[in-house]
Amino acid sequence: MDSKTWAVFVASAVLKLSLNFLFPSLHSILGQHVEVTTSMTSFKQLKEGLHLYEIGISPYDGGVYHQAPIFLLLFKFLGKFGSTAPNSPTINVFYVFTDIITAYFLCAISKSQSLAKTNQLADWVIASIYLFNPLVVATNISRSTAVLSNAAMIGSIAYACYNRNILSVMFLALASHTNIYTVYLFPPFLLLWTSATGATMASVTKYLIFYIAMSAGLTSIGYFMTGSLQYLSATYGSLLFFKDLAPNMGLWWYFFMEMFDFFRPLFTYIFQLYSLIYVLPITFRLHNCPLMAITCIVGITTISKSYPEVGDLGVYISLLSLFKFIFPNVRYALLAALVILHSLVLAPNFYHLWIYLGSGNANFFYAITLVYTIGMTIIITDTLRAALLIEFQGTENPSKTVIQI
Repeated sequence: MDSKTWAVFVASAVLKLSLNFLFPSLHSILGQHVEVTTSMTSFKQLKEGLHLYEIGISPYDGGVYHQAPIFLLLFKFLGKFGSTAPNSPTINVFYVFTDIITAYFLCAISKSQSLAKTNQLADWVIASIYLFNPLVVATNISRSTAVLSNAAMIGSIAYACYNRNILSVMFLALASHTNIYTVYLFPPFLLLWTSATGATMASVTKYLIFYIAMSAGLTSIGYFMTGSLQYLSATYGSLLFFKDLAPNMGLWWYFFMEMFDFFRPLFTYIFQLYSLIYVLPITFRLHNCPLMAITCIVGITTISKSYPEVGDLGVYISLLSLFKFIFPNVRYALLAALVILHSLVLAPNFYHLWIYLGSGNANFFYAITLVYTIGMTIIITDTLRAALLIEFQGTENPSKTVIQI
């Protein structure tokens, strides 16, 4: 890492620590915004679950806590070094450090052999795109546990790029334990893990078994902590079956709020299947560039999962910054940026009109989430088209040309 990158790390830490010091209630304000955090990542619910766990009551009784039990162990451990209040020095430093580690992983990915032949952005630029992204900063200050899940996912990619596959599998199992939609990344990860040796049946089986063993080990931690597997229903069950109908930036809540209970199971399966059906086609089509396949799947799950938040978009944009070579072939970057900016500005206003002032209704907020989804769809399809165009132009037949209409 050069001096500019370290300066970015320091400046990011100073910015976030200053915001927490100058605006002590900012974490509480952002934590109440449904665009920034959800019931699956809320720090407030994490604190309630941690309190119940420390006094000997299962945090999964009563439907208060929906997050992975490993978060309880982590924050109980952090409690030995100080208060776990959201604005305490211990939590401030921990979240700032997590974001810096994530940025470090992104810089490491850009220097890996998979991307070494392309003209990459400078490390300090990649780090800045992540660390100073307002969506990432807001997610960090709100103390969303998605910050930790995203760090594990990016770490898994980084270790896979350097053929440290055992660590990569461990990080991926940890990421999918805290965010089950990360499981969708397993097929392109298999391509990364087997890129050096070839995707033989033996190698694929080895990584599959190790991943299952790691996931089973993390699951057993929850069992020993709570004495039962009840937490599976409260965590993964709530996520997969959308038990909490709270509004968010996704497409689910309005449909299920208006739907008859008789149709709910059918549409639950359909909505979950929609997130899944793209995984294998994208993996097969982009088998020559597993990193791009991973990025596309991350973008799709950002808009199709049951409880999305704007921090997911921040991570997706950071991953896109690793593919500088596709930027000249992107057509609708300005349009997508304006659409998403439009939705991000109006979403909190429409929610406020609906919930607090009573001068709007659910249609106001849901309409702007549709605009947000359209913007995300433009980015995903445009970058995927650009990647495929570059692949076509780079074929062995130099006589092929592409006429863009």
